[in-house]
Formats: sequence, C-alpha cells, structure tokens
Amino acid sequence: MLGKMVAAVTTFTCLMMLSNLQTNEATEVPSNRVNGIVHGTVYLNPKQSIPEKYKQITWWFKKSLKILTKKWDQPVSYRNGSFHNKLHYHENHTLEINQLQKQDSGTFRMEVEDSQSKKSNEDIQLDVYEPIPKPSVKVTSRVNKDGWCKATLECIVAATQVTYHWCENEEDLVGNNSSTLDVALKSESDASYKCIVSNPVSEETGFIYYRSPCTWNEKNSAVPVSMARKMADSILAFGFLLLVHNWV
Repeated sequence: MLGKMVAAVTTFTCLMMLSNLQTNEATEVPSNRVNGIVHGTVYLNPKQSIPEKYKQITWWFKKSLKILTKKWDQPVSYRNGSFHNKLHYHENHTLEINQLQKQDSGTFRMEVEDSQSKKSNEDIQLDVYEPIPKPSVKVTSRVNKDGWCKATLECIVAATQVTYHWCENEEDLVGNNSSTLDVALKSESDASYKCIVSNPVSEETGFIYYRSPCTWNEKNSAVPVSMARKMADSILAFGFLLLVHNWV
C-alpha cells in the first residue's frame, strides 16, 4: 500500500514538473510571407491572438536584432538602428515598415509574453524586390534559302529574381518561360512579339515587331487597317473628283 502511494506521489510530481516546463516554453505560430517593393511600405499583420492584457510584446529582426518593445499600458519603445524612423506600431499590433530597402528582407518575429510570463512567437518573412525597369528585345536572325526567317529573341532587363513570359501576336506562348525565344517565320509574313518580365511586386513589357523580309524593329511600323482603309477611300474619292473635272 505504501509503495503504491509513493509511486502515485512520484507520478504526480513528474506531471507537475512537465506542466511547468511546457508553460514556460514559447509556443510557435506558423510563419507567413509578405512582399514589398523598394521605397515602398508594408504591413506585417500577425495571425496569432493577442491577450487583452499582456506583459510585453517584442519585435525582432532575424531573431537577434530587437527593433521595438511594447509593454502593457506603456508607449512603444523603438530601438536605434537600421529601422530607426521607419517603423510604426499600430494599436491592432500591426507593424508598419516604410522606405523599404533590399536589406530589409528577412524574418521578423513577434514575441508575446502574457501576464503569466508565457511566451508565444510568430514569424513573418518579408521579401523586398526592386521595381522592374523597361526590358528590351535583342534579335539574332538568319534567312534560309527556302524563304524562312529564323531568329532568336532575347529579353534583356537589368534585374534579378524575375520570371519571363512571351506572347506572339497577343497570344500567350504557354511554356516559354525563358529569357530567349526561338522563332521561324515566312519572309512574307508579319508578326509581333512581347516579353513580359515580372516579379511578385512589379511587371514590365518589351516589344519587337517582324516585317518582311526578315527585318525587326522595336517600333510598330505597320499601318493600321482602319487607317489604310481611310487612305484608300481618300485616294478613290480624289481620283473620282479629278475624273469628273476632266470630263467637264
């Protein structure tokens, strides 16, 4: 009987120690991602529930740089450093970051310590991208004997971490996601191509136009059908008036 009582007391003590250990450990909330553009503004909005009364909220950058502290019923304390004068902490616990730079990319961690000193963490990954400049299309072409014009189009842009997408005569070329595109055209045909360069925050387009015989230009030199029809109608009308004048 005494042995059973000792075993029960021992088990209860172990459970209490385990409970205290779990209480003091910080719980993790799955991270989410936010994209921003250089010189722009982002809002890091935590998903986890914040207790109405808490002891302290701390924001970290890359888990080691403390950027602000907010204690219950006290003003926000912003730390000097690379984020000085770039942060604004809202009452709903959203963190606003202004004047973004590429080096601001990284993991931001919000650490919440409740009134019982239990901590919970949430990570938000911020990725900052440069706005994409206007791309250009370089053409390397050659003419075959059978009248085909074969060319390699290369989309050139001064940017990294981008994706490419090509269109021919405003039709998507599905699966062509490279910076280059090989084409083969009959010498007497006309065609237009555009290269769309994008990243998660911006997009720009470069154009190239094909005209017979195997010539390329970044400007569309083709006369629109409506304009050509108007010109033809004007010529016919002028010819008719001239004929009537001579007949009279």
